[in-house]
Amino acid sequence: MLTSKVISQLLLPPGGLILLAMLGVFFWKKGWGRGVVIMSLLTFWGLSTEPVRDTLTKPLEFKYSALQLNHKELQRSVIVLLGGGIYANAPEYGGSDELKSYAMMRTLYAAHIAKRTGLNVYATGGKPLAQGDDAEGDVMRRWLIRLGVPGNRVFAESYANNTWQNAMYIKKLLAEKDINHIILVTSAWHMPRSVWCFESQGLHVIAAPTDYITSQQAYDLRSFVPRWTVFSDSGLALHEYLGILWYHLKYG
Repeated sequence: MLTSKVISQLLLPPGGLILLAMLGVFFWKKGWGRGVVIMSLLTFWGLSTEPVRDTLTKPLEFKYSALQLNHKELQRSVIVLLGGGIYANAPEYGGSDELKSYAMMRTLYAAHIAKRTGLNVYATGGKPLAQGDDAEGDVMRRWLIRLGVPGNRVFAESYANNTWQNAMYIKKLLAEKDINHIILVTSAWHMPRSVWCFESQGLHVIAAPTDYITSQQAYDLRSFVPRWTVFSDSGLALHEYLGILWYHLKYG
């Protein structure tokens, strides 16, 4: 897992663009070398703007519609909540392991659905790359209870280290209870890969995307000026496209 993470960091921005620019500088005396440097800088600028970012994120985030709580199949389902990273040794919580922003947004939305529907929640996530002492599933379960979901309706799967394993282990848990329908909660940009993984396990999936990146407002002049947060979002989308390709090659 560590090796694949390092390779993806070198291929994707900013690592890939830095390596490409370094190659161009090394061959600066050749015309194509200067062209590579210019292309790297222009790509860096483009990925840092909202229109380019949204071009990348929109196909991911709007492949599945937002959840409608009056969906007829909801009552036959359970909620499955995917982890999004551990905030290890949080000082403000006395050094305990808590949730990173993506994981927290997913957990908030899962709690909202659970309280509106009365459905059980299965939080899934292990300790990928040993992010902390506690597994993601256990931390999310703790937060769901804090947010008002009754403890007897919240379950944790604490061994999965990637999305494919999330689906595999949850399928095993639900098969024991003869459950085949799930409401899948994850970030909107992560939903296509997640649905593919769970459907590949034979589960019937109702998507419940949250925490959208794509701008919901009209562009203005600032939208075309580079911002580091927008560049980060673009990198996240490119990482997801690479992840989708890798999952289809590895698990397809």
